[in-house]
Amino acid sequence: MFGEIDDSVIYEGPQADFVSFTGSPIWGYSVPEVISHAVDLGWTHHFSERLPTPYGPSPLVNHFTTTSGRSVFWIPSYGEVVGEDSLLHRNFERAFWILWKAGVKAMIVGGTSGVAEWRQGDDAVRPGDVVLPWSFYTRWVHRGLPGTWFESMWSKGHLLLGDPFCPDGATALADRFQVFADAGMIRRVRTPADTRVAMVVPESITFETEFDILHWMATSKTASELQPDRPPVVTLHGDCLNPILARYLGIHVLYYHMVSNYAQGLVPQEDTARDIHHLYTKVFPTIALDVEFNVLDTLEIPSGHKCKCTSSFHKAPPVFSQALTQAE
Repeated sequence: MFGEIDDSVIYEGPQADFVSFTGSPIWGYSVPEVISHAVDLGWTHHFSERLPTPYGPSPLVNHFTTTSGRSVFWIPSYGEVVGEDSLLHRNFERAFWILWKAGVKAMIVGGTSGVAEWRQGDDAVRPGDVVLPWSFYTRWVHRGLPGTWFESMWSKGHLLLGDPFCPDGATALADRFQVFADAGMIRRVRTPADTRVAMVVPESITFETEFDILHWMATSKTASELQPDRPPVVTLHGDCLNPILARYLGIHVLYYHMVSNYAQGLVPQEDTARDIHHLYTKVFPTIALDVEFNVLDTLEIPSGHKCKCTSSFHKAPPVFSQALTQAE
């Protein structure tokens, strides 16, 4: 997956408590514009650099001190870099190595998605909703950190990922987004208490076909029928990060998604590629930046008492590693 891993690289950057790893909700602003918004709030911008990692230069790391004195990072758009491969998500590892060494304790991640909803009526998740997801569909790129203790997880430790997204963080996000729901700027804030929404990230250079979407709808409907005493299940189809790697490193993930459209093929008359551009450039960025800057500046670092973010990783017996071929 990688070439040579340079174990001699030493992290010499600052420590940080929080990081924003958000992508499409703030695509309506360029990188300099986001920095300018932070400075206008009274934040101090220290640097924007691609820092060295054992895997090559990191994505752009922006370091700020907020008005409350908190040290935070912003890494644009899930660590994607123009002209570098995004499908394999190699920049996940480069970014997360920085977060690990900087001692980041919590990250906020926002995305925009199309919803594959099998229900009708007001209970259904629709465009205009902000969703705090319940779970996600794992992909092969959701892996560990190569060349570190966190690379081959089963031999050294195990992770049972119950609640992938921090409940404390979800409560804070829901409260802040509700301000915009009350103002009529978004339709509704959805939490796992009313609908269990699972994230599905595209596995190719495009989104799913119409058959893929129908497959996920059928799966969601069946899952809901199997557990009628629990909230129904639906899927969102859009951007994501590597929540497994965040959990390996003990980082609380505060995750939100702004529903921009119905998934491909569900509404034949909908021209998704055209319709979403207005949302991306005129609607989402203002709301997302307000929410993120507020949370980054004011939210207490989750204690972990109500979630498994820092307690679901367990060391394995030493014999598990001894049972493998040893490195020369």
